[in-house]
Amino acid sequence: MKAYLFRAALLCAVLISACAMGPRLRTGPAGQIPIHQRGDLVLYGGRYSEDLYTVAIFVLNESPYRIVPYAPKFDYRVIKDVGAPEAMDMAVRFFRATNPNFLGTTRQVRVLAPDGKIIGYEIRPLYQPFVYGFSDVLETNYWVKAKGVVNVLIEIPADLRPERRGGDNEPSESGR
Repeated sequence: MKAYLFRAALLCAVLISACAMGPRLRTGPAGQIPIHQRGDLVLYGGRYSEDLYTVAIFVLNESPYRIVPYAPKFDYRVIKDVGAPEAMDMAVRFFRATNPNFLGTTRQVRVLAPDGKIIGYEIRPLYQPFVYGFSDVLETNYWVKAKGVVNVLIEIPADLRPERRGGDNEPSESGR
């Protein structure tokens, strides 16, 4: 129940302060991330078995923005200055270690700055569709928080949230 109330309060805070936070950023399909790119890899989630709140974000070195999850610092880690192929390998290993239902494939999404330039790539895990009803379970929203900082809110559909599914793996202290 605490996790549900925290999420509801977090969502309300995001919606209420959305105007003060700056513009919401667009995303779009990316295909493969160009192999010559370098950047910082943000690994979010993976705090418990079958954690669906799990994503990797590859922030390009040449981007004027940093992408920071809208979450406590203990919910994510940042690996500095890695190449795109290495970032993809790290993301796949992270997803594989987090959820046994991970298909072994990912979907890449471009994150676009207000001017339309690519600032990074979201790497989403795809899961067995018969387990969750569909493969791509993430809902993400990016917005400019301050000069040079982009926040991302990571959510999953209400039907898949642990408190709705009656799962034993609901985190007790993370607030997610």
